[in-house]
Amino acid sequence: MTDTTSNAIETLCAIVEAALPAAERGVKWNGPNYTVAGRDIVTLGATPKGRVRMVLHRGAKAVDSKTGKRLIADAAGRLKWATDQRAHVEFGDSDEITGLADWIADTCRKWAAAAGPADPA
Repeated sequence: MTDTTSNAIETLCAIVEAALPAAERGVKWNGPNYTVAGRDIVTLGATPKGRVRMVLHRGAKAVDSKTGKRLIADAAGRLKWATDQRAHVEFGDSDEITGLADWIADTCRKWAAAAGPADPA
């Protein structure tokens, strides 16, 4: 991983941590992972092409509802949806991330609210 990518990930971490002060930081998929109310919801990492990816999810047990209804609205159209329970966005560098800081923070807060607490075991 390049210094540019590492710096971009740390910039993204700072935004996520400010947006989700109750989140616990750990590691998942070899990158920073944030858990809120016992549920993994945001995982960060580098792509093979040196971009930075933010994955929004509801943990490993989340199942696509197959209704086509996304977990949150994305009026900006930046999110790429794998399922209605999982989306991601990629960034090129720290400058791009800083320029989108308000959108990133707002998206993380909306995702955390919509994802809810972890399902009972």
